[in-house]
Amino acid sequence: MPRRYFKRNRRPPFKFQVPEWLRTARDVVSQFTIPLIVFQIIRTILFPSGIDFMIILILVILHFCFSYEVL
Repeated sequence: MPRRYFKRNRRPPFKFQVPEWLRTARDVVSQFTIPLIVFQIIRTILFPSGIDFMIILILVILHFCFSYEVL
């Protein structure tokens, strides 16, 4: 019988190693990103300031990270 020099990695993918409470929190936050982005865009149109653009940028980055499961 031949020896196996390359053992197969039997660990599940990374998303299954995250604790359940963290996955739940990530799902809850991802549901609120679109309404927060819309609210922030309306607020920026009415009362523009530099910090509003930074908040929109952070929210958009968070939304894309949750959409593509980076976080």
